[in-house]
Amino acid sequence: MHYGIITFGSRGDVQPYIALASGLMEQGNTVAIVGNENFSDFVAKYEIPFYPLPVDTQKILQSPEIAGILKSGNVIVYLRELGKLIRKDQAAVLEKMVSYCATFDVLIATPLTVVWVFSVAERLKKSWAIIQLTVPSVPTAVFPYLGLDFFNAPVYNRFTYRLMRWLFWKEHKKDVQEQRALLKLPPLKKSLLKIIDDQQVLQLHAFSRFLLQRPYDWPQEVSVTGFLDQNRGKTPVAGQDASTEEPISNWLKQDAPPVYIGFGSFPVPDPAIFYRILEYLLNHTGERYIFCQGWSQPIELPKSERVFEVKAVDHSWLFPQCKLAVVHGGIGTIGAALRAKIPIVVVSVLGDQPIWGRFIKRKGWGAHLSFKKLSPQKLLAAIRTADQDAIRASVLQVGGMMEQENGVAEAVSRLEAYFKTSAQPLLTQKNL
Repeated sequence: MHYGIITFGSRGDVQPYIALASGLMEQGNTVAIVGNENFSDFVAKYEIPFYPLPVDTQKILQSPEIAGILKSGNVIVYLRELGKLIRKDQAAVLEKMVSYCATFDVLIATPLTVVWVFSVAERLKKSWAIIQLTVPSVPTAVFPYLGLDFFNAPVYNRFTYRLMRWLFWKEHKKDVQEQRALLKLPPLKKSLLKIIDDQQVLQLHAFSRFLLQRPYDWPQEVSVTGFLDQNRGKTPVAGQDASTEEPISNWLKQDAPPVYIGFGSFPVPDPAIFYRILEYLLNHTGERYIFCQGWSQPIELPKSERVFEVKAVDHSWLFPQCKLAVVHGGIGTIGAALRAKIPIVVVSVLGDQPIWGRFIKRKGWGAHLSFKKLSPQKLLAAIRTADQDAIRASVLQVGGMMEQENGVAEAVSRLEAYFKTSAQPLLTQKNL
């Protein structure tokens, strides 16, 4: 079978699907990834066919418009401004996506492409599935939507999902209807998520069941697989310069495990603050620190043998050699830290990051603070909070349990069974 994985966003929205593509290919399938053009070289290193969409998300996230909004932490304004920037190229992106997807047997959508792939799949009469990396939005009475988890009661829990689904459709309805007009499809009369429910589209949540157990009242087509991890032993991990691995290894061997600080492909809203933070940490602790620049603008750091700076690095390789991780709170990075069995300090900016940050704190796996409230003193206090025996024991336990999971194998098994038997109903005016 020829799978097409359509993704969009940052490195955290691409790397897990490379692992999935590798797993599907091991079973004799052919797979291609469709994504934003700035990942062409990254995906090519894995020898997976890549079809570029005419959008560069790194440039968008580093643009002055987005940088100012990131500093404010206003998620609604951020999403709207991001939507405006992407919408400028909507017709060109849609045209390319349809052209690419026409060559695939089946389609896999990711969190940021669901609103596109839904209509593309209908236009091309293709079966499709969704693999989620973000906070679950499938209604349940077992727990509330994680962003609204003020208390837990069945009636309230279901209400939180109705509210979030209503907000989702309110925010995306205009774009979906415009895309459908471009594809010469009739407008939707129901909400997108309601139709996805009616179609019984396979939805796999690619995080550990030891973070969230699958609720008993989810429909059978919705499941939890485990994280989609790249098998480093079989496939070299791209994204870091091979020439930097030896210098990092040599530095790591010189002394005690360091504290990792990095925001990955989410630009730091105020890069200059990290000079003051690292200077303070160096003066008030004996720890070593490894700082990962990622997609942030170049940052001048204090000169010290206890600081090592790197542009990009593979978390699955580095984190087991670290003492603790200070991260932005993307679920992929959180998963890498938990698998490495190290405590986490989440410094959240926006999106689902504050949700996962509060979740990590509540579970006893680390600490959380908002970037808007970040200061050298507060970060040091958060690091000391996370660096406690009780938290280390809890992280060690969950990390050990996560070793039982094989998210890629589970996802591949579910996808193959689904697409071999799937007969998604074609949409008509009646069920739109």
